[in-house]
Amino acid sequence: MMRSSSLKEWLPTIFMVMLQIFTTGSLMLVKVVMDGGLFVCTLLTYRYLLGAVLVVPLAMFFEKGKLKELKLKAFIWIFTSALVGFTVPGLYYIGLGDTSPGYAINFYNIIPVATFILAVLFRKEPLNMRSLVGIIKVVGTLVCVGGTLVISLYKGKVLHLWPTNIIGYHPNKAGTAFGHHHIRGTILLVISCLSLAVWYTVQAQMLKVFPYKYWSTVAICFVGCIQMAIVGVAMNREKATWQLKWNMSLLTIVYSVIN
Repeated sequence: MMRSSSLKEWLPTIFMVMLQIFTTGSLMLVKVVMDGGLFVCTLLTYRYLLGAVLVVPLAMFFEKGKLKELKLKAFIWIFTSALVGFTVPGLYYIGLGDTSPGYAINFYNIIPVATFILAVLFRKEPLNMRSLVGIIKVVGTLVCVGGTLVISLYKGKVLHLWPTNIIGYHPNKAGTAFGHHHIRGTILLVISCLSLAVWYTVQAQMLKVFPYKYWSTVAICFVGCIQMAIVGVAMNREKATWQLKWNMSLLTIVYSVIN
């Protein structure tokens, strides 16, 4: 009985560690295919579309008939949620192309920090500096910020984690040139992570208006897909850019959706 109780206490921590591992793997795959020439908007558009398609059966089963409750007010929140949670954070992948997976993953530390600050400012999160919990929150925030600053400012030698001749990885000139804007990449990483921090607040408000997590997920993914497609077409109208093949690009899209 004690072992079962102890395991339940550790499950959240285990899941958080697994999530970080899978996220890191996803970033590495994205970096590979982007260096190989895959257009970032193509990746994200198909990713959001596939995400919506996969969640539809769950929504139809667990929240049958609830879609008709989607009114204008709820749609406005869903549109905003897709914008700050999907479209603007798409800048993260451009920043990833300009930097590296090991560098980019550290900027996720900004998300809980910014979320915490916003929660305190909007009085969604209590902060008592006289209590141990309050002190731990502030110290944790400072550690996250400090760690991100160290990684951002420190420049060491390049670490090659994989050979350049792996299957499906053929860096072209565009992909090579894409990685020479370190400052731009850093700025885009920061903007995207701050947008995700705002997204959590928007999500909370959206669920108050439309409290159906499966249909809201479908709607956000679909709206995010349309938004990203519009941005992508405005940037690149070549048909070849939007064509997928049975290669690592398709594998990356599927893996990122599952993740």
